[in-house]
Amino acid sequence: MFTKRLNHRRRPRYRYYVAYLSNMKIILLTASLCLLTLLQAQTPAYNYYFGNLHSHTGYSDGCQDSATSGITEPAGAYNFAKASQHFDFLGISEHNHYSASKNPGFKQPLYQPGLTIANNANQDNVFLTLFGVEYGVSSNYNGHVVVYGFNQLLGWETGVPGVSGNNYDIFNAKTDYDGLWRKVKNNPNAFCYVAHPNNTDYTTNGLVATALYNAPYNAAYDSAIVGVPLRNGPAFSTSVNYTDYSSSNYFAYYKKLLSIGYHVGMTYDHDNHNTTFGRPNAGRLVILAPSLTRPNLYYAMQNMHFYGSDDWNAKIDFNTGGNIMGSILTGSVAPTFNVVHNDDDGEHLNYLQIWRGVSGSGSLPTVVYTSYQNNTATYTEQSMIQGTQYYYFAELKQADGNWIITSPIWYTSTQNIGPVTSVQEHFNDIKFNFFPNPVSKQLNISIAECDNYTVSITDISGRTVLKNTYNDRELSIDLAGIQAGVYMLNVSTGNSSVSKKLIVE
Repeated sequence: MFTKRLNHRRRPRYRYYVAYLSNMKIILLTASLCLLTLLQAQTPAYNYYFGNLHSHTGYSDGCQDSATSGITEPAGAYNFAKASQHFDFLGISEHNHYSASKNPGFKQPLYQPGLTIANNANQDNVFLTLFGVEYGVSSNYNGHVVVYGFNQLLGWETGVPGVSGNNYDIFNAKTDYDGLWRKVKNNPNAFCYVAHPNNTDYTTNGLVATALYNAPYNAAYDSAIVGVPLRNGPAFSTSVNYTDYSSSNYFAYYKKLLSIGYHVGMTYDHDNHNTTFGRPNAGRLVILAPSLTRPNLYYAMQNMHFYGSDDWNAKIDFNTGGNIMGSILTGSVAPTFNVVHNDDDGEHLNYLQIWRGVSGSGSLPTVVYTSYQNNTATYTEQSMIQGTQYYYFAELKQADGNWIITSPIWYTSTQNIGPVTSVQEHFNDIKFNFFPNPVSKQLNISIAECDNYTVSITDISGRTVLKNTYNDRELSIDLAGIQAGVYMLNVSTGNSSVSKKLIVE
């Protein structure tokens, strides 16, 4: 049976799962599978809402094309965004500090007007408008954080031109990310997520070892941080034809935080600095909620009911037993995960993968299921260690190359399931095919996982004759320089490693 637990992320967050019912009422469910089936039938359907929470206007260093667009302030940005295609919400996250005019140039007296403008522009169930900040600086060991839910400005500056007194309402030192995470955690109305993160960002003392990416798990930080962006930008694009995509991605950062033990989902950012709100590309942050209201959006963000998508109308259902992405569950049965990809334009998938990892293990997740040219998938877990928390998320690639990654579902079993003797066994299952075998010159490899994997070939004496790292799902390797004989072909990624016999003629 499953136990669905209230997921209250604040003061402090005890990792519980929240089920939406009418009027946002919450119930605690501990039920047999029979009762769970009945409850699922009564739970209302979720809707999908597409938007962006990371953008800037002339209040800081955005709307840099105002001379031609005529738009400088949040009101104009919201009106522009409301006319964008497949776009249901816009959050303006002005930089929280001044530094210099337009670099980034934000002043404390603008914060309350920003909140007021967002309130006036907001239209529940039509288009949501929000106002927050992008906290911090992007210098070494620091980093930017998108923050919403504060009715006063977080900051550290004094002596800003045109500002009487401090350039903040709530003090937080510029490099004090420990203080930032804790302030967000202690505000039940707030959430934050890391913006275009680097591996050395968000330190506590200016040392690489204390960066969020490198440091041990911290429950207080986990209570504050809800996500990592799939992509960011292109921040300074002036394109409004929905085709200018960023080449950036933060998938590796996402997987690392999950492996440390953080409960984070996958967001998506445009980081607009020109008048392009909703239009530089078709990428979207997608939230799952019963209706389009601010409380529902905040709730979805705080509980990771969202995913990042290159596509503006791809609707992804990732669930186990009716529990959607972001769920944190405990149960006594092997979970079955279901993925359904629906696209209003009729687009199909090239591949669909389900990833699995162990929270807090430090070991990166691995792919446990792959399906090609199929818009649905079902995967049942075969082995689990009692009391160990596992997480699962879906990765999808459409035929046109658009990439989609969901937030995870976390699951802890109350008993051992399957032939498991150690956590490590869960990672020795990387899947790949190769041909021909025997091979003379060209070896073709098809791999289920395509993120920094290493291919090596060793002879019978153990000598390595070839070793390279790749990021392609399909590759062809030239073996013309390798003598005929029997070899071992090894493919490894993270802590997964599989070897197979290879004959070279």
